[in-house]
Amino acid sequence: MNGHPLKIVILYHATENEYSISAHNQTAEEAERLLAEWQPHLKPGFSLVVMDQGEPHKAAEAAACRACRDTVRHRSGFAPMPAFRRRRGHDR
Repeated sequence: MNGHPLKIVILYHATENEYSISAHNQTAEEAERLLAEWQPHLKPGFSLVVMDQGEPHKAAEAAACRACRDTVRHRSGFAPMPAFRRRRGHDR
């Protein structure tokens, strides 16, 4: 890591208690930019959550990143833990 903490951006669907990984390996500034871009387009019941990632993840696609799912499971504080669901970008 280059001294800047990395972030994961999670799309959380509260009504269904599901989440998907929208982005990973983001700087704080990149994550904030994504929030500003995506927030106005969210459907009711959805929210974006940014959390600390720790080390860089090797997977090219965040949606397929097992390390992201492990990070969410161990650090999110969601209770009960939501189910993971892959979503396409336009499903927000």
